[in-house]
Amino acid sequence: MAPKRGKKSNQNDDENGELTVINLHQCKRPFKNPKYHTPKKWKNLKQVLTLEKTQDFDLDIPTYQSIECPPSVRPQKKYCDITGLEAKYTDPKTGLRYHNNEIYKVIRTLGVPGVQAYLANRNAAVILK
Repeated sequence: MAPKRGKKSNQNDDENGELTVINLHQCKRPFKNPKYHTPKKWKNLKQVLTLEKTQDFDLDIPTYQSIECPPSVRPQKKYCDITGLEAKYTDPKTGLRYHNNEIYKVIRTLGVPGVQAYLANRNAAVILK
């Protein structure tokens, strides 16, 4: 009696009509060497810098310690003077940057010396004479 062919399984019909089981875990893989280990591919920055210090390079060859780049094209990020979070808004009266309306309410309660202290932290203080 022939086997039923309802579901697919990992069996193939041989040329003689016999069924053979294919198990890929039991097949030998000649392309894979079990003794092969990949070498370490990545070095951290500290390893690279110590390697560069020990080697003498010409002045024309760029290294991690001698890389120079032009200034960034992107605008500089602005941070909240009170919380340090990214500032979306600037108070027009005091010039302080703030993150949200809760911080704006705090800025409104500050006096002139408090505002000057926050601006001095950012090196944007206005000296009143």
